[in-house]
Amino acid sequence: MGMKGLIASVYIGIQVESNWTKKPLYLLYLFASPIASIFTVIIIYGMLGGNLKSDLFYFALFGSLFYYFLADTFFNTAFSVIDDREHYRVLKYIIVSKTKYFTYTLGRGVGKAILTLISITMNLLWIMPVLKIHINFQLFPLIAGLSVGFVGALGLALAFSGYYLLSIRSETSLMDVLFGGLFLISGAMFSPTILPGFLKTLATYFPLTSTIEMLRFAFFGKHLSQFLAGTPFSQFFGLFLMTNLISFVVGFVLFELALKSAIKKGYLDITTAF
Repeated sequence: MGMKGLIASVYIGIQVESNWTKKPLYLLYLFASPIASIFTVIIIYGMLGGNLKSDLFYFALFGSLFYYFLADTFFNTAFSVIDDREHYRVLKYIIVSKTKYFTYTLGRGVGKAILTLISITMNLLWIMPVLKIHINFQLFPLIAGLSVGFVGALGLALAFSGYYLLSIRSETSLMDVLFGGLFLISGAMFSPTILPGFLKTLATYFPLTSTIEMLRFAFFGKHLSQFLAGTPFSQFFGLFLMTNLISFVVGFVLFELALKSAIKKGYLDITTAF
């Protein structure tokens, strides 16, 4: 993996995301972007539920914020295939360049993750004092959640990047459906314990679920719902590590196979008038 290529790809990712306006205005956009989700949680769990100090409220608030980090990384990285092929029409040139396409894709994902973390941080800086949220911060779960969680989200992104490499349709509606569906499965706002048997099992072994739970744990030092409550941290960490690493390995293999097939079939410069 070329470090120069990776750094350049991160820079490109940030520029692509923010090139539609001036940087100060884009920072304002980053601040405002998750606010709708934040106020939705405050209204549903706080005002209607009548308690802004409950674990259930914190579960939904922090879960929705960290889902935003993971899902944004996942969906935007996968969508970069369509963006580069249809919008900028440079996909073919990127793939034949000296930088490996995986390195480029990784850089795009890192760039988006950095921007999303800035957005989340800006909002946590006002949420916690305004709502008087008392935390029990732990550094290791935070570092593990962000780094390993990014790897798992990247694995999902790679799998769908492979799908888009082999698709001659710009099926953006697929991402819209998945965004809502995965929001439920990942336990971002609702504990997976409320799901029926099969979906509960699926949620437990879905990489985003354990990652969001790890990031909650980093701020509160405990599980905020019955999901994984009573599970020793070592066992919880093992589940978190296993699901995310499997996600990455499977995604990487599918991505590499799809890339070879797309090159062979000549799909790198096909456009669909998207």
